[in-house]
Amino acid sequence: MSLSPLDSFQSRFVTYLLNCPRRFSSANDGPVLVYRPRGERYNSQYMSTCTRSGRVSVLCWGWISNEGPGMLHLIEGHMDSLQYQHILQNVMLPSVRMLYPDGIIHFQQDHASIHDSRVVQEWLSLQADVELIHWPSRSPDMNPIENMWSEVKRIMQEFWPVLPPRNSDELWTLAADAWDEAASSQRYVRSLIESMTRRMKSVVEAQRFWTSY
Repeated sequence: MSLSPLDSFQSRFVTYLLNCPRRFSSANDGPVLVYRPRGERYNSQYMSTCTRSGRVSVLCWGWISNEGPGMLHLIEGHMDSLQYQHILQNVMLPSVRMLYPDGIIHFQQDHASIHDSRVVQEWLSLQADVELIHWPSRSPDMNPIENMWSEVKRIMQEFWPVLPPRNSDELWTLAADAWDEAASSQRYVRSLIESMTRRMKSVVEAQRFWTSY
């Protein structure tokens, strides 16, 4: 029996990996919802200050698959094409093979400049066991790892100490613990992967406009 493209994609998605970097900050200051009377926008009673001095941040890289998430990696220095190629070769491949010892690695990445760089594309072309997923441009709502990052940030806020992390090492420990906590629920991670068919259908139905994801 032949499968539709969507059903075929879902049936093969068990071996697919989705990856993405994310930066976390010690400020822990996301959007704040404020209820105020009309015309009181600049009333100090309805405003809050935001301290920027002393803030630290860390840039992390991770991947998820239907069999669970991979390791979270701390990115040292500037994230350029050479750094990304190093991560693929020395972090992604070894950690993936711990979960998937054999077979083709179906790998997702967006069209960031470092992903499409000559260095990365040449390296990928030499990997007989890595197959890139065709991925549309400007489509963050298609990638369920964004939900994983949101869950990690939510857990970080639950774990947040009374005093914010004083340095990048403390912030990295907080982020790594939150990733491990989110990763402990394989059902949650699998539900993200299994949502791909619904995400694809929603994009088609929305005719490439915004979706609920």
